[in-house]
Amino acid sequence: MIDSQSVTADAVVGADSRGFDVGKLVNGRKRHDVVDTLGLLLGVMVTAADGGDRTAALVLLEQVAEAHHRLALA
Repeated sequence: MIDSQSVTADAVVGADSRGFDVGKLVNGRKRHDVVDTLGLLLGVMVTAADGGDRTAALVLLEQVAEAHHRLALA
């Protein structure tokens, strides 16, 4: 399962790694994660909140596929 969550960034987080998620009205970062059917974490990636889920999911799935060679279905 692939999921993402927008979270508010603290003031000490640099502006270059933050973004504004228009859908959730959050200024911060977005966590993308991939888990297996048991809920075990396979991969995590953090991006600016204004980034798209589709592009981040493609990059994250490539990283997970390289690390877990037995992955058969995504």
